Amino acid sequence: MTIQAAKEAVGEGPSGSELRRSRRLGCKGFAEAFAPGSGYLFRGEIRDISTTGCYLLTSARLKLELRDELDLLFILNNHYYHAVAFVMNFQPGKGVGLEFQFGDSQTEQYFNTLIQLLIAAEPPKQD
Repeated sequence: MTIQAAKEAVGEGPSGSELRRSRRLGCKGFAEAFAPGSGYLFRGEIRDISTTGCYLLTSARLKLELRDELDLLFILNNHYYHAVAFVMNFQPGKGVGLEFQFGDSQTEQYFNTLIQLLIAAEPPKQD
């Protein structure tokens, strides 16, 4: 479940449109998600992450609906994060776009600061 930031993700999302409200970082890592409403427990690879959410690649055949609530667990820079995540984009057998809602403002602030530091540490884009 460890995430390591890679280069910034560019271009359109899997649905063909850019839905993110904040800058994304491409990354490699895994997350575990549980859908309390349906009882689904699944894992997937986090393709990109931002201060507001992430895109989780998963081949699991799930029946999720937009705005379904998930419990999400992942590690970023050796720190565990637990967040409520809402399904914002879902493609069965491919992946799910999630929006974070942290349980407390201190965790959210720490996470946002870490993402901003990772963005600032990125090498400048070469044209």
